[in-house]
Amino acid sequence: IPPRHLAAMASAELQVLMVAEKPSIAEALAKALAPGGAARKRMGLSPRSPVHEYVGTFQEAPAHFKVTSTAGHIYSLDFHQEYNDWQQHDAEALFKAPLQDGYDGQARLPEHLAAEAAGCHVLVLWLDCDREGENICFEVIRNALPAMDNSHFFPGAFRDRIFRAKFSSLVAADLKHAMANLSVPNLNESLSVDARREIDLRLGVAFSRFQTQYFRTHFAAQLGSLARTVTYGPCQMPTLWFCVHRHCQIQEFVPEPFWKLSADVSTLGGSHTIPVHAACGPIWDKSEADQLLGRARSKAEARIEPAVCRSVEWQRPLPLNTVAMLRKASERIGLSPGDAMHFAEQLYLKGFLSYPRTETSKYPSSFDLDSTVKMLQSSDAPWADVAGKVLVAKAAGPRQDGTDYGDHPPITPVKLATPQQCKDEWAWELYKLVCEHFLATVSPDCIMHQAVARVRLGSVDFEAKSVRKASRNFTWCDVTGDNVEDTPFDLSTTLGVVTCNVINAKLTQHSTQPPPYLSESELLGLMESHGIGTDASMAQHIGNIVKRGYVSLDGATRQLAPEPIGLALSLAYTLVDPGLAQPTVRSAIENECNKIAQGTAMKNDVVRRVLATFERKFHFFRKHVDRIPVMLAMAYAQQRGHASEGESLQQWNKACRTIAAVALEDLLHSRDSIALEETARPAPDVEETPQEHAERQRSIISRVQAQLDELGFQASRDGEEGVNEPAAKRPRRAFTSDSNKDPLQKFNELCQWLSVQSKVLSHPQEGNQFRCRIEFVLGDGETREFLSVQLHSKKKAAERDAAEVALSELMASMN
Repeated sequence: IPPRHLAAMASAELQVLMVAEKPSIAEALAKALAPGGAARKRMGLSPRSPVHEYVGTFQEAPAHFKVTSTAGHIYSLDFHQEYNDWQQHDAEALFKAPLQDGYDGQARLPEHLAAEAAGCHVLVLWLDCDREGENICFEVIRNALPAMDNSHFFPGAFRDRIFRAKFSSLVAADLKHAMANLSVPNLNESLSVDARREIDLRLGVAFSRFQTQYFRTHFAAQLGSLARTVTYGPCQMPTLWFCVHRHCQIQEFVPEPFWKLSADVSTLGGSHTIPVHAACGPIWDKSEADQLLGRARSKAEARIEPAVCRSVEWQRPLPLNTVAMLRKASERIGLSPGDAMHFAEQLYLKGFLSYPRTETSKYPSSFDLDSTVKMLQSSDAPWADVAGKVLVAKAAGPRQDGTDYGDHPPITPVKLATPQQCKDEWAWELYKLVCEHFLATVSPDCIMHQAVARVRLGSVDFEAKSVRKASRNFTWCDVTGDNVEDTPFDLSTTLGVVTCNVINAKLTQHSTQPPPYLSESELLGLMESHGIGTDASMAQHIGNIVKRGYVSLDGATRQLAPEPIGLALSLAYTLVDPGLAQPTVRSAIENECNKIAQGTAMKNDVVRRVLATFERKFHFFRKHVDRIPVMLAMAYAQQRGHASEGESLQQWNKACRTIAAVALEDLLHSRDSIALEETARPAPDVEETPQEHAERQRSIISRVQAQLDELGFQASRDGEEGVNEPAAKRPRRAFTSDSNKDPLQKFNELCQWLSVQSKVLSHPQEGNQFRCRIEFVLGDGETREFLSVQLHSKKKAAERDAAEVALSELMASMN
């Protein structure tokens, strides 16, 4: 920075502090808003959040700007330390236990923000534009406001000196527009997040701790690591329930036979063979099918009547929101929702994509579509030819039937990227997907001409169909590869009644098929429509049920099938209190929190009412928790092909039928109106004395332990660890990875396969060179550490070195 600018910083009257959500965003802000991009970078109290300084103007007054950041949420909510002692406090006490905010002492963000805010007259908040972002705004305000100078008053500001910036990309023009159109933070939305965090914490930890203690106490010998942690969450459980619902529909499905009557006919000239199908559709009675076949074969010739023609418009896709992006990433490139979200955020931080967390599927009227298409027309891009055709085609514009939720615009490319700039092949594939989808949204619709003709064979009516593209012009289908082949014949050209030869008439038998297991894409769609999680957290919920062994993921089909523990949890909750497992549990909580966001209810009143309801449900559930091991024993028995009978089988069948019978449309219809009290409909309680209850519990536990023993679960001997793994557990697939992949990517895949709970990379420095230390914690609490062999001038090279060391040692230990 030139000396005259440094002098101006010292003399500027206004002091403005601006806070972003990540250090990279703070840096982008400073470069975009500082005159000439000249900003001085220094460190503050936080080692993770640099401060960028420059001189400019704020509301036409000279000002000294400081730009820094948080790293997401500053605070985490947890119970007081004494309540982490599982033996001292019962799980039910967690519904009323005192809570406290904690923060990363090494990051020192509260101290950092207070120090930077000291003497500042204005605070501008550049946090993400969603409810979580509003909540982080008030975490920043909590630390910054007490230290600020209150000698200036700014009309329209929150607390006289606080503003909120709304932006959707890190492009300089967007950031400058946001700076010129500041608003204020929304306290009600922030309070709704506080309420949901407290409810989810108390509810999730109370149920999870109780379940885990129950399994560890009674079934650790048989279940081993399966009994270490048995979790519950008001988003996790409905996510699992969707998978179990589909599984139960498959299990309860009874195939029905039906017959199809079809024929092949040809014009008298023999130029085309035309397949025709009985107009009545599937035939459910064999004798009726045989009768129709005989009538169709009664004559050797058929008559084709003039076709009824219509145009079918295949609309170009809607602009891309988060859930649509995650679904397409899973369907088209086989990328899990969690990984897709990770790479999308990395591409956003590098300035290649717009903000990847949005519900909006409609471009704003101010969006410059042509400029983005021209950017993608670069000769180096694999879609350059397509982008050129889009410009030539000049479509009428993107669809207008999307929804604008007022958060962020749809996800689009912001800057041209190369595979080398993306650094990871999956990041590049995701970037290509976003670019191609954007081009499809501004390409012409595909118009198909469909002709349907009635064909008379004997005394039976058949139908023939032809589909042809209206023109050979460029459409969005050419961008995505979704073209449909034209039929070799065109019935629309048939004039008058045409006589043709019957080549054959045949009857084929079929049977109805059960639905397939849910794919990741389908599950994301259900979660979105039923309000399970946010656009940013849905991927995490799916990842959790996979990581915890509640469902298994087929890498080829991306389908999710419930594992025994996942089945046991969903079926047991269904027997005790369906409202704890179905999607309505999340809807009811969100409806209550929405009242806070809308300003129609007080946070404390909502939290108190919701927790009181769930405490009653918890009390009832703990009396009937034995349903979980009973269902688990049944799940493993069925998996191993063991015959079952008696009361356990009756309960299993009842739960499966109950879940399969639930119509998702009915749940969806009540999503926005269901009240929390309506979900509290547990099964009738059994009248029994405490002694009778205890005796019944002991009897059930003993019976399940014996069943697990019979299934081959090995009891631990002499307190040894590791010999209590269930022999009935489905063997885990061996770890495999593409040998051509980068060591870091292979290491990350291995960590996911090993269910690593946390992972930390540090870079010890020796002079101007670096080593890398990788530390991680496995699901069973085991800690591992690996150090790079050599010193490197680049941190990334040191990370690859450490990853290779970790891969070598871990693979050797597994062999």
